[in-house]
Amino acid sequence: MSDRVLITVGQYTLDALDSPSIDEEGLTDIIRVHHKKDLEHKTVYIDPEFNVEIDTLYEPHYWFDLLEHLDAEAFESELGKRVYDYHDEILTLVNLSEGSSSGLYPLLHRFLAEREKSVLGISIVPSMSHSSDALFNSFASMGMVSIDGSTPLLLIDQAKLEDYSGVHRMGEMLKDLDVVDYLVELLLDKRGFIRDLYKLSRNFDIGMFSALMATGCSLGVYESFRNILDVALEQPLMEFDISTATMIYVLVRAPLYYRDEFTKGRIEYEVSQWLAESLGVDIPQICEPVFVDEFGDRVDVVILVGGFDTKKMFRDIYRRIERFSKMNLEQGLYDREVWEKIKEKLLGSQAYLPGL
Repeated sequence: MSDRVLITVGQYTLDALDSPSIDEEGLTDIIRVHHKKDLEHKTVYIDPEFNVEIDTLYEPHYWFDLLEHLDAEAFESELGKRVYDYHDEILTLVNLSEGSSSGLYPLLHRFLAEREKSVLGISIVPSMSHSSDALFNSFASMGMVSIDGSTPLLLIDQAKLEDYSGVHRMGEMLKDLDVVDYLVELLLDKRGFIRDLYKLSRNFDIGMFSALMATGCSLGVYESFRNILDVALEQPLMEFDISTATMIYVLVRAPLYYRDEFTKGRIEYEVSQWLAESLGVDIPQICEPVFVDEFGDRVDVVILVGGFDTKKMFRDIYRRIERFSKMNLEQGLYDREVWEKIKEKLLGSQAYLPGL
């Protein structure tokens, strides 16, 4: 019986998480949530048992289009037929640039929170080089999830994702959604990870994480674990200031042969020294090893950084979308009170934001 669920939302993620290595033990169900029009240009087979398809008269271009035309009760009913009581841990994956996805995402997480599920939301967000429409959708969706406090979000900048350079532990190159698949696979290899991170996010009052990654790193080539940590530092999946973080969670996956070298205590010591010497910071940390029964010397490291200051990021986004959002408000396309709450949650007090 599967006790975990992966839920993809929208068109962009329809091709994600289809690798057999995601669920070699058969312990994870994968549910696809999408708009009917998302399949118009896709040739993807989705098992009806794990498919939640919504339809609206018009294809939603913005988050408020979706919320205006969606039958929310019917949507929750369809989710209820696929998310069961024994599903303890749930990981969701979305690209928040999309109109339908950005509208559905807060509703999905509200549904899961009401059922007291342990959840982590992996959210691919547009970079500043993307369109104002995409930034607007993402800003609103993250704001609504944050207001609800329904789940911690793991943010991935789409441009950073596309620029990521790394390899699978089997040696092949990783690119685009392959990187996300590999990240999810790594997280799920640690049994109980979603539950643990969800609990930590509550204890530390953390709403948003991002990640540093180093994948498929040969110890023979990189010579030391410290050097692999340096590689991870060079490839953040989001721009953030790690010195403002309130905690980090480090997962190290290595061949079983290295179980004596990568003990929990040894990893904690190395990470603590690395933070102090390379970054000059002292951050609460949790470090966990995961061992796989395979040959070779390749090591994967993912460092989840939580509680970093997001105000600058959201201020930069708002400056891009301010004129656009005001124009939509003047046309009465969405509720002003809702928008003000989103701004207050992500930007903080207006008193500290001259010109906003």
